[in-house]
Amino acid sequence: MTLRFESISLKNFGPYREIDDLSLTTEPESPVVVIHGENTLGKTSIFRALRWCLYGAPEAGKTPAESARSLADYMNRPARADGETDMQVGIKFSANGQNYHLTRTATFDGGGTPRVTTDLRIGANVVQQASIDAEIGRLLHPQISEFFLFDGELLRDFYDRLNSDRERDLLRGSIESVLGIPALQLASRDIGIMRDDVMQRQAKAMKNQKEAENARRQLRELKSGRESLDKDRSDTMASLRKAELDLEDVLERIAAVDDLKADAREMEGLESQIKGGEAQEKALREEMRGLLVRGWLAPARSRLTSALLDVQTKNDAAQAKQKEIQAARDREELLQKQINGGTCPTCNQELPPPDAATQGALLEAGAELQRLRDTAGDSPDLALERRIQALIDTNTTNAYRDKQGQLNKVVSTQYDRRRRLSTIKDRLKDNDAAAIRQLGSEQDRLEHAIDSYQALLRKLAEGETKINTEQNRLASVLQKLGGGQPTLAAEAYFFEYVSDLAAQTIERYQERTRAEVESTATNMFMKLIRHPEGYERVAIGRDYRVDLVGKRGPSMKTSEGGRQLIALSLIGALKRAAVRGGPVVLDSPLARLDLEHRENVLNSWVPELGSQAILLVQSGELTEDQARKIMGKRIGQAYRIYRPNHDPEEAAIERTQ
Repeated sequence: MTLRFESISLKNFGPYREIDDLSLTTEPESPVVVIHGENTLGKTSIFRALRWCLYGAPEAGKTPAESARSLADYMNRPARADGETDMQVGIKFSANGQNYHLTRTATFDGGGTPRVTTDLRIGANVVQQASIDAEIGRLLHPQISEFFLFDGELLRDFYDRLNSDRERDLLRGSIESVLGIPALQLASRDIGIMRDDVMQRQAKAMKNQKEAENARRQLRELKSGRESLDKDRSDTMASLRKAELDLEDVLERIAAVDDLKADAREMEGLESQIKGGEAQEKALREEMRGLLVRGWLAPARSRLTSALLDVQTKNDAAQAKQKEIQAARDREELLQKQINGGTCPTCNQELPPPDAATQGALLEAGAELQRLRDTAGDSPDLALERRIQALIDTNTTNAYRDKQGQLNKVVSTQYDRRRRLSTIKDRLKDNDAAAIRQLGSEQDRLEHAIDSYQALLRKLAEGETKINTEQNRLASVLQKLGGGQPTLAAEAYFFEYVSDLAAQTIERYQERTRAEVESTATNMFMKLIRHPEGYERVAIGRDYRVDLVGKRGPSMKTSEGGRQLIALSLIGALKRAAVRGGPVVLDSPLARLDLEHRENVLNSWVPELGSQAILLVQSGELTEDQARKIMGKRIGQAYRIYRPNHDPEEAAIERTQ
């Protein structure tokens, strides 16, 4: 069974107001969809929209209940400001030869947790609400989703999780689910039950009363032991599920408490900031009042400036006239000296003797001087100019404007602080402090209980192995005793054989699959790494602990980029070995790799992911030109995220290929 995405629709999710049926279809020869978008444009919003639509939680590791409290963070803010209340994501996909249409809607019709509804249609048939999660889980269970939907953050942590005991136990269940091992184990248990039944009938048919009674007694003991074991397993599983649900609830409450603690710390900070803001506001108002007291003439600045300009214009004209008069006087004096004889006052040269032209020039110079004196008007009033300049305030207006801007900013900040403070106080209202203190110990108790239940389940599995061994021994005894019906003996022999075969098959399948995953992961890693000759293999233990084996021995240390390549190799190998297929969606998977390793990943790893891979990348990882150059025809569809209105809270998607 392989699930394939056909399209996705977004309404008011993250920066997307309306994206209708964005096609994600691919062909076998071009299985890659590339969506380019720079940081903060909305790549991760698409990734989380897919996860939210499928599972009700935008982020991995969170339950729908935990996610509901923060869904408002994903609602498009401009849409909310316009009065819209619905956030919606729809996915069309195919699986098992059928077409599915899944739609999840969050309605924000109040100030609390939004109302979330889900609609799933298979063809024209509507799936009941209570069955939707089970149907999605049957197609792509949340437990194994991290092998199909993963981001750069998951890649960074994946290697470390596999080498941490507690996290590895959690991942092991997911890995075995991907590989189909739980289904084989359930089948083996069913075979054991059928073998119990035929052995009971075989003992009942025995002719020797004593031997029959002894066999029946042993069978009763085995049956009782198996029933007790099954009951204990059932009770333990129920207790484990309850403890896990209780732990989820406690963790959710702890998350809320952590938020409240953070709220309390923020409230203290806000109260201090508001107090400081009030003092700052008061100081600014005092400074502005002082400016007005000291600069009372500032409002008359424009008129005084105009008057000063008039006086300066008149003074300039008067000074120019005075210069003309002085020049005329100097010319008259020069001509008079020339007539009287003597030397030039400028160059000290002997002046030429006067002639008739000189007399005429002297008369003209005298007339010009008289004319200039008659039209000179008032002399420059420099004292008036200085007095007006002294009255003009060139600093108060600018200083007042600057203080007003500072005050407006403080008032706006104070408003935001008071609004946030009011919101926090509403959240902190009616909070039970005693219950909050108990949550930490309750978390420890539940985690200890879960560990105990898991240890008990392992012990019960050992007990089941002992019962199977004893059952095999008794089956051999019954065959040797004879006296029963041949058909029952044949049936008992058949179920004994099938039971042994199932146990051996599971063990061989586990080991073969682990070895296959190890070999595939090693081959992938060797194709991804820059110098493969320095490495021996990627070793995967029975418990799925991962070690990088070098030429000189195991447990080589590697860089963060190297750990990411190991994680990619293991995930790719598990995807290859998975009994259930699905599209792989990767959000920023190449950020910590250099260009050479990115090319290796795109050329060697992505093609191994199956028939559909959706890459959400930014130019720092992979430009559009690099994508076309490296992957070429393997790109089926390519898109670009952009801001249509240069608004950081709105984004759109356009097709580029």
